[in-house]
Amino acid sequence: MYPIILSTLYNVKFSLWMMAQGMLGIFIFMAIFYGLIYALEQVYKADVK
Repeated sequence: MYPIILSTLYNVKFSLWMMAQGMLGIFIFMAIFYGLIYALEQVYKADVK
């Protein structure tokens, strides 16, 4: 294969790897954020009658 094609394939694979890491980081952050909201709702329950 030509060097330019190998370079392009490497760049595409690297960019997909970076995107996957970013999406995983966002997913983990949102899970922690959701857990924090749930925990705060349990701590500060409103007495609704």
